[in-house]
Formats: sequence, structure tokens, C-alpha cells
Amino acid sequence: MNAIADVQSTRDLRNLPINQVGIKDLRFPITLRTAEGEQATVARLTMTVYLPAEQKGTHMSRFVALMEQQTEALSFERLQQLTREMVELLDSHSGKISVSFPFFRKKTAPVSGIQSLLDYDVTLTGEIKNGAYSHSLKVMVPVTSL
Repeated sequence: MNAIADVQSTRDLRNLPINQVGIKDLRFPITLRTAEGEQATVARLTMTVYLPAEQKGTHMSRFVALMEQQTEALSFERLQQLTREMVELLDSHSGKISVSFPFFRKKTAPVSGIQSLLDYDVTLTGEIKNGAYSHSLKVMVPVTSL
């Protein structure tokens, strides 16, 4: 039986770099580190790396394998480590991880004083461009007006 050729590792002669190649909308359970302790949730991840012109492809399974090994609660510090690990694992100089998830907080009603959970849509993004790391946080806050 013949093995399937590793096309991703072969040289590409078309001279076409790709700014972002990877996976989108990977659903994955994560734990978040918060001021109140740890909170479990389910995230949607987009993980991409830069693909140089001379490289034909990347190993998509390595993105998932990286998340399978992820056991720590997610924080900005852990997102930075994870982004650096991804870029190194996929032999690139640039990459991005976006993690979107529902985040729950207890809120107290102003009149009745009843507590209930309110969910916020959160996106954490860590990015490395030519070795420099940056991150961002986006929170969608539900507002009700009576």
C-alpha cells in the first residue's frame, strides 16, 4: 500500500502568498478565568496563519490538535501563549486566533431585586504579525429599555 503524498510540505512555484489560511467556526469547550473564578462555556474558534508563497499548504489538523492539548483556563495571557504556539507549530511568522463565546453574569433587577443570569457575546482575538503580538476584546451588551 502506498502512502498519500504530503502535498502541504511541497514547494509551490506559483508565487502566491496567502494572508490567512486555517479553520473557521470550530466549536470547542473552554474554561474562562474570571474575577469570580472559572466559568465553562462553548466557544467558536477561527484559527489562521500566514502561508508564504513558496509553501503549498498547511496542516489543518494541527489547529485542532493544539486545542485538544489546551487544558488551562483561557485568559489574555493564555491566549497569547496559544497564539505563539500555533504560529510556531505551523511554521509561520503571523497568525490569529479568535475565540467567540457566551459569557454569563448574575444581574440583579433594579426594582424587584431578583437575580438572574444574563449572557454577553464575547470575542477575544490574539494576533501575531511579523513577531509582534496584540489582542482585542469585543463584548456585545444586551440593553433593554422600558
